[in-house]
Amino acid sequence: MEEYLKRSESFEKRLSIEPVTPREELYLLFRMAGPLMQSKLGRFLDLTKIPVTFLHGNPHMDNYVKTLQGSAMLDFDRSRMGPYCWDIIRFLSSLSLRGESKKDFLDRKVVDYFIDAYITHFLNPDIPAKRLKMLKNTNPQKWQLNSRNYLDGNKKWAKKMRENPIALDEAFIQELLKKYLESRQELSLLDEYKVSEVGMCPGSFGKKHYIYAIVPKNPDSHKDAIILDIKEVYEEKDTKFFFNPYPHHGQRMIEASKIFADGMEERLGYCTLKNEQYWGRQIPSFAAKVKKYLTKNEQMDFAYSVASELGKGHRKGLPQGVSPEVIEIDFLQNFDTYFKIAKLFTMELELAHESIKKKNKLYQDFRSW
Repeated sequence: MEEYLKRSESFEKRLSIEPVTPREELYLLFRMAGPLMQSKLGRFLDLTKIPVTFLHGNPHMDNYVKTLQGSAMLDFDRSRMGPYCWDIIRFLSSLSLRGESKKDFLDRKVVDYFIDAYITHFLNPDIPAKRLKMLKNTNPQKWQLNSRNYLDGNKKWAKKMRENPIALDEAFIQELLKKYLESRQELSLLDEYKVSEVGMCPGSFGKKHYIYAIVPKNPDSHKDAIILDIKEVYEEKDTKFFFNPYPHHGQRMIEASKIFADGMEERLGYCTLKNEQYWGRQIPSFAAKVKKYLTKNEQMDFAYSVASELGKGHRKGLPQGVSPEVIEIDFLQNFDTYFKIAKLFTMELELAHESIKKKNKLYQDFRSW
């Protein structure tokens, strides 16, 4: 718990900018503590004995998205090679923190759904991952049907772009777009389209996003607009057990998208400019997430959907020449250990959050003495 408290300064700084409810505070702490949780894993497990595969890296509930292309666990900033159990531990902790009831870590029936889905889809990776029932009837509104309407409605990314506009003739902006399109062999896009707006906004944890609104040059064209997000990549240091197998972090993120959510993300590309690595995608006009706290039945639905995605992904991400049996056997023998570690990490976070709140309350009281 002490490590969480030592690193609480950035968490408290974030809260001062964007206050949230106590339960939302706890989940925010969980999100920000991902790398720390991962670094602590070796204290409880002999990582030399755990099979390695390509990881999603950060499978938590806020990263599950439904778009016009389908639904899946997205956001591959922290994807990499590593012990497959990390994805399991991270997700189970997330699912517990977003449960409606706080009586226990996770109901056993929820856990059984996760086990069943993971092993079924690991052994049968050609079966499509199960879509989340909770989002089945969530359909796009009129402004979400295309990017033209999205821009006209000044929705999320359009609004962020316009809050910090950048001149279209700025050399950096032009070069960044060119290099991104070159990685996709799509420079010809600018023969028919032009950049109408561009802006910069910070991501959830400080990385810069450059948002481009690209529209047809012909004002009478019926083709849709394109909204691009080209952002600085996360470059976490490689360790003995968690590492990037690609020369560019953008390649890593693209490969993770193919493994875990093939076809969900559009116009994926990457580039390097002024020694900074970037990854890009087309922003979907429709993106729905689950924001509520879940009943047991809803947790079961979520557990089955995400486990089916992780099972398939871990099978597809195995290094060449490694037998799938190594994960199958380890999962069946050691899942309960991974479950207990997820519970331990979650309880540590809860204790750290309570300590942070008590400390802040003490400082507030001090001002009134």
